[in-house]
Amino acid sequence: MQCPECLSKHIRKNGHRSQKQNYICVQCGRQFVDLYDPPGYSQDIKALCLKMYVNGMGFRGISRVKECSPYDHY
Repeated sequence: MQCPECLSKHIRKNGHRSQKQNYICVQCGRQFVDLYDPPGYSQDIKALCLKMYVNGMGFRGISRVKECSPYDHY
């Protein structure tokens, strides 16, 4: 693993951020997480919700069935 800023391999663990291990670069001081997850729902869930909407189901009904929020704009 290396720092995304200065590409140094001299890094240390620096607590947790959103239940993920946080690291700090000793050389430049940048903090980062090893793997970033894109926010929002997967493309499969989005496609299924769109299909349900086109077939006449409302936003609130879809959110009840799929247990997802209609206010996540991802």
